[in-house]
Amino acid sequence: GKSHSSGKLLFAARVIPYRGSWLDIEFDAKDIVYARIDRRRKIPVTSLLMALGMDGETILDTFYTKSNYQRDGEGWRIPFQPETLKGQKAITEIIDADTGEVVVEAGKKLTPRLLKQLTEKGLKAIKATDDDLYGNYLAEDIVNMETGEIFMEAGDEIDEKNLPQILAAGF
Repeated sequence: GKSHSSGKLLFAARVIPYRGSWLDIEFDAKDIVYARIDRRRKIPVTSLLMALGMDGETILDTFYTKSNYQRDGEGWRIPFQPETLKGQKAITEIIDADTGEVVVEAGKKLTPRLLKQLTEKGLKAIKATDDDLYGNYLAEDIVNMETGEIFMEAGDEIDEKNLPQILAAGF
């Protein structure tokens, strides 16, 4: 890949057919993926995928891992997925949802070795607060089954304003 002025590597790919339009796929400095058809202007790759028949929900299913958050008293219960946590730092304490025991202290780096130990101990789910949901995105539409009203669409960001709506809708 080419290097950007920030020092970040930018990757690109080109599809050159025997006959027809060339297709360029490229990342920018903010890790946003764009497409160019016949070296014309950049369009977000999601626009290209939607033109090819994918909807927002299918795009999210294809390119992102989903986590199923279940309401558990005042907090949330999240399945423990070591592959998504590898290399991150625990911002807050990580608590076992089944026992209530603190399994990782705040500020500790989540190394592959530590995550393997937690898996071997039988950690299945961790606790999360409402604040932990903020900044995540919905993978599916939230629909009122009785009226057919769509409360929120797949891809909408969860924030302080719409989380109470989600809870009031019974999700």
